[in-house]
Parts: sequence; C-alpha cells; structure tokens
Amino acid sequence: MVNNMRDLKNKLNNFIKNNRWICVTFILSFIIMCIIYTLQKIAPFGNNSMLDVDFFHQYGPLLNELRDRIVSGENLLYSFNTGGGIPFYRNFLNYLSSPFNIILLFFKKENIVMAYSVIIGLKIVFASTTMSYYLKKVFNKNTFLISIFGILYAFCGYFCAFYWNIMWLDGLVFLPIIMYGINKIINDNKPYTYIISLSVMLFANYFIGYMICIFAVLYFIGCLIIKGNYNVKYILRKTILFFLSSLLAGGICAFALLPLFISLYSISATGGSLPVFTFNFKVLDFIFNHITGVSRTVFASDPLPLPNVYSGLFTLVMLVLLFLNKKINIKIKIVSAICLLVFFFSFNINIIDFMWHAFHVPNDLPYRYSFIYVFCLVAIGYYSAAKLKYVGNIKVSIAFALILLMVFLSSKLNFKNITDDKVLLCSILLLIYYLIYLFIKINKYTNRIGKILLLIVISFEAVFGINSNWDINHDIDTFMSDKKDYQDLINYVKESDNDLYRIEKTNYKTLNDAAWYDYYGISTFSSMAYESVADFQRKIGLSGNTINSYYYNKYNTPVYNTMFNIRYILGDALESDYYELINSNNTANLMSYKYPSSIAYLADNKLKKWNLISYNPFYNQSEFVRLLTNSKDDIFTPVKVSDVIGGTINDLSFKNSTNSEFNYSVNDPNNEITFVLNNESKDNVYLYVGGSNLSSFYVNDIYYPLTSDEYYIVDIGKYDEDKINVKLKFSSADDSYLYFYAYNLDKDAFNNYYKHINDNKLNVETYNETYINGSINANKKGFVFTTIAYDDGWSVLIDGKKVKTFKIADSYLAFDISKGKHKVELRYYPKGMKTGLIISLLSVILTIFLLPKLNWNKKNIKKDEFSV
Repeated sequence: MVNNMRDLKNKLNNFIKNNRWICVTFILSFIIMCIIYTLQKIAPFGNNSMLDVDFFHQYGPLLNELRDRIVSGENLLYSFNTGGGIPFYRNFLNYLSSPFNIILLFFKKENIVMAYSVIIGLKIVFASTTMSYYLKKVFNKNTFLISIFGILYAFCGYFCAFYWNIMWLDGLVFLPIIMYGINKIINDNKPYTYIISLSVMLFANYFIGYMICIFAVLYFIGCLIIKGNYNVKYILRKTILFFLSSLLAGGICAFALLPLFISLYSISATGGSLPVFTFNFKVLDFIFNHITGVSRTVFASDPLPLPNVYSGLFTLVMLVLLFLNKKINIKIKIVSAICLLVFFFSFNINIIDFMWHAFHVPNDLPYRYSFIYVFCLVAIGYYSAAKLKYVGNIKVSIAFALILLMVFLSSKLNFKNITDDKVLLCSILLLIYYLIYLFIKINKYTNRIGKILLLIVISFEAVFGINSNWDINHDIDTFMSDKKDYQDLINYVKESDNDLYRIEKTNYKTLNDAAWYDYYGISTFSSMAYESVADFQRKIGLSGNTINSYYYNKYNTPVYNTMFNIRYILGDALESDYYELINSNNTANLMSYKYPSSIAYLADNKLKKWNLISYNPFYNQSEFVRLLTNSKDDIFTPVKVSDVIGGTINDLSFKNSTNSEFNYSVNDPNNEITFVLNNESKDNVYLYVGGSNLSSFYVNDIYYPLTSDEYYIVDIGKYDEDKINVKLKFSSADDSYLYFYAYNLDKDAFNNYYKHINDNKLNVETYNETYINGSINANKKGFVFTTIAYDDGWSVLIDGKKVKTFKIADSYLAFDISKGKHKVELRYYPKGMKTGLIISLLSVILTIFLLPKLNWNKKNIKKDEFSV
C-alpha cells in the first residue's frame, strides 16, 4: 500500500514536472477569468449574468430546457415546449451539445444562470490550456512561452466579442487539439487524436466544426510543405490517412449529423444565393483591428464591422520578427505569409466569406471563423518567439517601430474602433515594456523574475482587452424575479390538467419563455425553427420576423387560440367572455381560455387550397374558418372609424381585402395620428397596427410597443365608452404607408366554428412528445389538420395502417381521413437517424479494429521541420 502511494506520488510529480507550464497556463487563465468576472461583477463574483442578445433569448432558455429534460428523463428528439413543436435534437446540436454543458447538472435549478458563467469561464480556461498543450507538443518545447501564447489565444478579440455565443467557444477549445492530431498523422501515422477530437467538435457544434474542417485541409497541406518530403508515394499515403480519418470522424457523428442535415432544408440558416462580389473593409482598418482593446464587432450593423482578431501586441511583434529572422526556414515564412493572406482575403472578399459560413450569409454576426486566424497568429508568434536568440537589437527595434507606427497611424487616421484614448496609451506602454523585455532577453539577462513579470504583463493585457469592451450589467435577481411565481402557476395547471394543450404568455421575458418556464407553447426564437412556420405565424397575427422567430405578444383572437389549442394564458388579466381568471399571484394571472380544441381536428378539403397573404391576419384567420368548415360565415365585423386626428389618410378601407396598405401624412407636431373608433358593440376589439416609422401605439393611454416590422394582433378588451382612441406614435413625420385594422368577433360565426372543431377533434388518450394516440369521429370525409409543423420524421397510422402525410399552407402536418370513427397514432423519429446510427457504428468499428491493421509505413519517420 505504501509502495503504491509512493508510485502514485512519483507519477503525479513527474506529470506536473513534464507539464508544469501547461499547469501554469490553466491556473493563470483561471485567475484572469476570475479577475474579469470580479471587475464586471459576474456571478459567482457578483450578481450579474452573461445573458445577452441571443444568449438571453435563445441559448439561456434552451440550456434550461436541456437540464430539465436530462433531470426528468425526457426525450431529446422532439419538444412541444417551443414553436408549437420543434425537433429538440436540432436545437441540441446547434446550441446545446457541448460536453461542457454537463456542468449544468451540478447546479440547482435556481442557480442555473450562475452555471452559464461557470461554463463560459471554464471553456476559456481550457482553450488557453489546449493551446499551450498544442504548442508544447508540436514545437517540442516546454517553456514559459507556451503559457504566454496560450493566454493570448484564449483571451482574444473573438472571445471578447462572442462570449455570449456559448456554443461557438468550443471551437477555441478543440481547434488546437485537432491541429495537433494532424501533426500526429504526419509525424507518427497516429490518427486517433485527430479522429476523436474532430468527432467531439462536430458533435459539440457542427457549424464551427465545418469551418475547422476547411482549415484542417489547409493546415494539412501547409504541414506537408514544411515537412519537405515531396515523394509522391509519401504524400499519397499521408493524404489517404488524413482524409480517411476525417471521414471516420464525421462518420462517428453520423447518428446526429445525418438527420440534422436532412432536416436543414426547412430552416432559414442554411443555403443562400452567391452574393455580388465586393470587398468588406479597408486594408488599414483590418491591420489596426489587431490592437488590443479595439471595439469588438458583434453585429454587421456596427459602425465599423471587422473581424475580431486581436491576440496581443506581443504576438504582433513576434509576427514581424518571424519575417526578419534569417534563421527561420524560408518555407515556414512562405507558408505563414500564405496562411495570413488566405484569411485576409477570406475576410475581405464577401464570396469567400460566404463559403466559410457554409454558403450562407451570416445573420448579422460576421466573421465567425476569425478564431482560426487568431490560432494561426498565435502559433506563428510562438514559433518566432522560440527563435529569438537568432535576432539582434536592430531587428527587435524595427519590429517595435513598425507596431508602434501602426498604433500611431490608427490614431492619426481616426480609426473608428478605437473610441478610448486609454487603448492607445496602454498599447504604447505595453509595447515599451515588451521592447525592454526583448532587449534583455536577446542579451541573455533574463531570469525567473523576468519571466514572471512578462506573465503578469501579458495577463494584464488580457484583462485590459476584455474589460475595455465589456459592460455587463444584467442583474440575475431581476432576470429570476418572476421565475418562481410563473412556475407556481404552471405547476398549478399541470397538477390539475394532464391533457395535451398549449399555454401562452402575454408579456414575454425571453422569446423562448416556454423553454425557460417549462410549458408547451407556440412562441420561439431559434435558427432551427421551421422558416415556413415562422412566415405562417406572422401572417396569422403573431409578432415575428418571418424567418426564425414568432411569439405570442398580447392576447390574440379566440379564432387563433382555438386553432392552436391554447388552453391557458399567463400574464395580464383581460375582461372577455372567452376567458376566466382561475389563479393569480404577485407577478401574473392565470387565465383559462373557455374554447380550447385539440392538437388535431377534421377539416374540409377546401382548406388544402388555403393561401395566406401578408399584413392582413384577419383575412387569413377568416379564410381559415371559411375553408375549414366549408361555410360562408364572416367571423369578423369591422369597427368603424369616426374620425382621424393629426394626419391625413388616403384610400382608407376596413374591408377584408388583399390591399391592406394605405398612405398617410402626419400633421401633428408630436408625430401622432389618432384613430377614433365607434364602439357600438361594447365588445372586445381586435387591432392590427403597423407601418413605416410607426414605433408604438396607445389605446386610451394604454401603451403597446412595436418592434421594427414585427406587428401583431392584440385584443384590447372591452370598453364602456362610445369612442375608443387609438393613438399612433411615429418616429418621424415622413409620409409613408400604414396598416390599420379594427374588428369585433361575430359570436354566432365563432360558435359554429368552434362546434365544428369540437365535434370533429382528435381526442388524445395517451401521449408524449414523440407519440400521440387518440381517436376521432369524423362526421364526413376530409382531412385532419394538425397544429404540428410538418416534418418528415412524423408518421401517421389510421386504424393501424400507415397513411401519407402532406403540408397545409406549406407549414402544418395533415393527412386524409374517411368518415367515421378512427384510431389515430402519430409517431416521431428523425428521418435519417437509423441510417446515421448504422454509419456511426461502422465508423467506430473501422476506427477501433481496422485502422490499426493498415500498414502506414511507420519506418524512417523524419523529425518535423516545424520543431524548434
């Protein structure tokens, strides 16, 4: 026992000794991250969260849903929580499949926002560590320089800009290991590091994995050139092993990637036409953006959108010295120059940039592969630093002068991404320190204290670069303030009602509230949402962008609620004959909708020809009712406008017409136009208001916001007054166009509509999110309209026999049915997953059993020319 303990201690000591600088990188990066979190008061060192932009609306709520599903043992294939039903594996593979997310399980549900901060922090700590490991293994040196450049790699401009894109950070972590795996293939004919790390990356995030695959080919070619063995047989063998290993890595992930790729045709985030050739930026602007602390580019709409490429001023000095160092092989200089130029042209030429982004114009977040360029900068900078003994004072002075000139020029030419003089001052001071260090270094006066000081200064630069850009002030308590109250109301519903139904909210916190609070809802914001459904929901009256988001903003019409089986509504109370208040607390009310339906119901065959129009949701809803029931009822009656105050309206009409647009002129000095409605019915009024320059509207002083082009139907409730004032607020007085609809609901027509659905609905007997079993008693031949988005993964059995499915309005799942009572089953299993599982199994078998038996000519392996 004593001997075993001694052996274990010796092994641990040897490990630490052999990897001491990698351990230093890990510890120092952890300290840097803690300092940044402390300065920004980020949990657990404060009460701020890192939830921002899409992390707030998408990744955060979806990570919460992932944790809920794992803890409760629910499936990861399909979810009714968001979008009315979306394959969960798509969201999982796009946002949630990072192995780091296992950390969520170590946090209580009420502390999940803190878990997000921990995950981000650990990813960056591991990114610096894997980079240090790469530098140590590839360059065969174990010096403090691997810590220097590991830190500069992780705390780069890419992380500064895209920290909230939590799923992209895995690329920073795994890229160095994947590239080291390529070196292992070339030097040792050992492909396992490459295969395993690439397969993990492809699973963690296939989009970033795709970009890494492109670079892997370029890196492989570069390594072969540097290797210097141009024997055709040798190159062919290495190429075959590399591409076979790449195929096996992809094959191992086929169980996940194949069904995903098959389904991507239905979303907006893939494909696109080739853009018209253009340059994206000026050369000098790109060069200046390498200065630490420059303003980060987050959106393409930023004042000066550039790739986020800074990785430390020390790296830039080393980059210049690489080309001044006569002792560095010319092949390395050429390959390095080509590498940098390839990325420059990739960033600057929009067509090449389009290809890097999987032949798709990125949605407002540009240059998502810039971390790969940072990797190249850091690797080249490290190699140059390792060869410092071959340069003299003059060349160091030249390198310093060039970088200092770049800093001064950025100021002289008013570079827009430097908005604070502190950035320039700090850059000059850092350069002076690096110059002094290099003079001491090349004259062999450095000691342990000098190394420690350099590590401290590099750490300061890392903190400075991030902290100059971050202003994180999203209070966790504010974000969590209503979580328990809403959860209590939702749990109240679930305990008393086990049927299959939907819940919605009238005041959203995130655009994926159903994932955050855990209920079946319609609203969603996800790149994996069905594009056709997003367009459909926008046309039927929800807020949304017609691409990847739609959300239930305020109370919609009873027609919509019945159509999509919304049984409960959380949020504001509403006086209406169609709702009943059943519970409330300090935060919200729980309203029961009195006319729910089912997940599916009988429709007349005329509905197969249903075509929706834009900007007239009342017309679309009316057409749905008429075609569904084969009736001529007009379910909405227009509310008359008695007066228009503050402006001039041309061609105003309140009839159901495809021509919903009319022109307006604003005469009011406050840029307001008020529509005065005749409230003869004293019943609920439904509005749809939108138009150019319209920023919001008021109904008798009750405020309703508008976001860009995302208009929505709103039930404004009942008013006892004879007149209702709807005041429109415009951002400018420019003449433009406007949409304005005001309607009451015809109760008799609605009752007929509801009776048809209720008499012919699918009565669900048993269900989960991938299986629905029930019966329907169709009073005539027709088809069953389901409120489930069409997906090839859904199959339908009627009385035990599989039937053909089809789309309605290019969006929703439907199937024909004959008159009479029938047993109906709906089953979901992703198309292509079985084939993918077979490919994955074969790939694993080939990797484990066949690959080692192949003769890769392991004799006479030449030492890598890249070694230092």
